[in-house]
Amino acid sequence: MNLRGARTRESLTQLHLAELTGIPQRHISEMENGKRPIGKERARALAKALNTDYRHFL
Repeated sequence: MNLRGARTRESLTQLHLAELTGIPQRHISEMENGKRPIGKERARALAKALNTDYRHFL
């Protein structure tokens, strides 16, 4: 499962996900497009907001 798929499954916009995680929307967009690595700390924050296991994003 990729970040975009998990986000769409939860019916969240990039902006709403940014608000939930504290990660800038621009960074979320770059992570979804493979231009920015996610990293373990961000993977954990994203997984919590998206109700999934953080290892899906590593």
